[in-house]
Amino acid sequence: MAFHPQTDGETEWVNQEIEVYLRAFCSKEQTRWKEYLPLAEFTHNNRTHSVLKKSPFFMMMGYHPRPLPTIFKRTTIPSIEERLQELKRIQEETASLLELTRQQMIRREKQKLDTFEKGQKVWLEAKNLATGYLSKKLAPKREGPFKILEVLGPVTYRLDLPHQWKIHPVFHAALLSLYKETEAHRPSFMEPPPDLIEGFEEYEVEAIVGHRLKKRPQEFLVSYTGYDSSHNRWIRMEGMVNCLDLLKKYIKRHKLKPKDPIPIPAD
Repeated sequence: MAFHPQTDGETEWVNQEIEVYLRAFCSKEQTRWKEYLPLAEFTHNNRTHSVLKKSPFFMMMGYHPRPLPTIFKRTTIPSIEERLQELKRIQEETASLLELTRQQMIRREKQKLDTFEKGQKVWLEAKNLATGYLSKKLAPKREGPFKILEVLGPVTYRLDLPHQWKIHPVFHAALLSLYKETEAHRPSFMEPPPDLIEGFEEYEVEAIVGHRLKKRPQEFLVSYTGYDSSHNRWIRMEGMVNCLDLLKKYIKRHKLKPKDPIPIPAD
């Protein structure tokens, strides 16, 4: 197996197939998947792979180990009978899951995905991101644009995400779309410069879009005028002196009872 799987197309395909298969298997056997994992592994390694054209067992040993028989001699011991039937069920289900995985991988391969280059900017689908918005329906459908820092493989990219997100910055191409700017209009938006107040940079808070009152100190998620949602930040109550009107309206609208005191503006 290649040290860097993304540099080897066949290895990348096999790794993705195993990932899909194990995810389906663990979802099916949620309570006992660890117990049955060796059988799932055996079934996978004894099956001819669509990419390798051989099974992993055959490539390693030159033959296929004998699998669990499909017909058992009846026994008078109930516990053994139950165990054999359970193993037979798992064997049949793993075989079915492998076939479903194969079909899913074929569909993935046929799906036309955009390709990107290092340095390009892309939009990121926000459906799986925990961005702090109270309502998923009102949250942005996509975030960004973000610069591509590294092309890791045929369909995986490392993005330059805001440091406050604290999430793994590698994403599948299916979640990305190219950010475009035209000759006439240039970028889709221009970020305004900050105001200078007593020598310090200040950004205008546009809205409060979320809160974490159970966390201490308590925090509010704010968006800034002229900036996209990737610049949203969690601000402590004490740091919201310059947007007290927004803060009071937000607390009233959501009927909140914050334990931290509302800050008082300096004279």
